[in-house]
Amino acid sequence: MNKLILTFFLASFSLASFLAAQTLKTKTDTLLFYGDVLSNASLDKHRVFAAENFNQIFREILQEGSESFEQVKDLPLLALNLPPDSSFVLYTWRLSLKNNSEFHYFGFIQSLRDEFDPIELKDHMQSGRVTEYATFTPDHWPAAFYYNMRAFELPDGEEAFLLFGINGNSRFNRIRVMDVLFRQGNQFYFGLPVFGEEGENIARTGKTRILMEYSFDAPVFLNYDHEYDLVVLNRLDRKEGIHPGQGMTGIPSGEYMGYKYDNGYWIWVPEVVRKRSIPEATPPPPPQRDRPRRDLFGRPVQN
Repeated sequence: MNKLILTFFLASFSLASFLAAQTLKTKTDTLLFYGDVLSNASLDKHRVFAAENFNQIFREILQEGSESFEQVKDLPLLALNLPPDSSFVLYTWRLSLKNNSEFHYFGFIQSLRDEFDPIELKDHMQSGRVTEYATFTPDHWPAAFYYNMRAFELPDGEEAFLLFGINGNSRFNRIRVMDVLFRQGNQFYFGLPVFGEEGENIARTGKTRILMEYSFDAPVFLNYDHEYDLVVLNRLDRKEGIHPGQGMTGIPSGEYMGYKYDNGYWIWVPEVVRKRSIPEATPPPPPQRDRPRRDLFGRPVQN
């Protein structure tokens, strides 16, 4: 009986291995598999294992050249951001552990013109040394999952990019990030002093990025608003969180502020009134008594 069970187990294992080998025919298929485990596995050790393999295979694919973009661009795990000229692409993704209380971020910058080798981003946000007044290299990346990129021109005429992202940070708190990505030759950097209250002193004393720490269950907005033609974000109040052990955190006050582009800098706007234009509704039909009277056959009759 035991031999029969052992034989059945070995046959099942061989069949599973055969089916997996038939399904994962390409590196992209393998990335899809590891991406699914990375995002949905119930055990953290399985997620970590999948994340390590995903990162390694992703790096190998990018090293094949710019044509590899077509292999990975539709992976559901990734956030992709490209500049207007599509000269490079910024990939980011995240790993969530401990029931969404610990987060790790991954990223690459790939040239789509084969100008430089893929640049891997190393998560530095958890070090606790990321501030609003520093510039970092990809080896010390102020990590985030970026949901938007917007190009703008610096005072010297060079191009830079606003990056809008989110960092999980901790069990109870999240961080919204507005960073600046800029390029010098084939080197990329994060953070540039372009945020402030007045243009004259920003280059010397301005912030290099904006960090908004807030409660994980609070609806917080940070993005470029085309209707207002400026960056819009919530004003946050520091309050005691409602969850045991949360401590002080950021809660939206109900008001908004912003940053307006002006000659290479982003100038703080202390108040933004967000009123959306609502198209006029179609007037309702007139009451029945105001309509022409008709007979049984639909013919108008005189009152």
